[in-house]
Amino acid sequence: MSFDKLLAKVEQAEDALEARERQVAADFRVLGSTWRETLTPTRIVIAGALAGFLVGRARPVHAAGAIGGGSARWLQMASSVAGLVGALQAKFAAEGAESAAKGAEAEVAAAAGSPDGVTEAAAAAPLSPSERRYSADPAWDGPPVPAEAATDVSERR
Repeated sequence: MSFDKLLAKVEQAEDALEARERQVAADFRVLGSTWRETLTPTRIVIAGALAGFLVGRARPVHAAGAIGGGSARWLQMASSVAGLVGALQAKFAAEGAESAAKGAEAEVAAAAGSPDGVTEAAAAAPLSPSERRYSADPAWDGPPVPAEAATDVSERR
């Protein structure tokens, strides 16, 4: 194999790696936003009740007391972790409320100057992940462009 072909192969592999890195980063962003969306109070309470039931059935405090008598330390650590989780959830909720308030303020301010009450900012505002999930993708509304016509992308419907 010639040196030029080896260089081309290495460049192709580097391009593929960069594309995969971008895809993984996008997947992690989606995972993070989905994770924050699914942390609803009802689900948190259900998960806590289930975890409490399982811990009660396993009796880890009794087992820890038999090992070293440090059951108070286990309880203290568990309460600290629960406080940390609560603080993190409150932080996420506060950030969401703050960004929603800023968006509403901007929309109201822009609507005050608009004759029909509809603003360009409201039309161009980014959708939340839950809104994006149920909105139609405009790329699927029209026929494929000529470059896509001969590929498997054109069979997307």
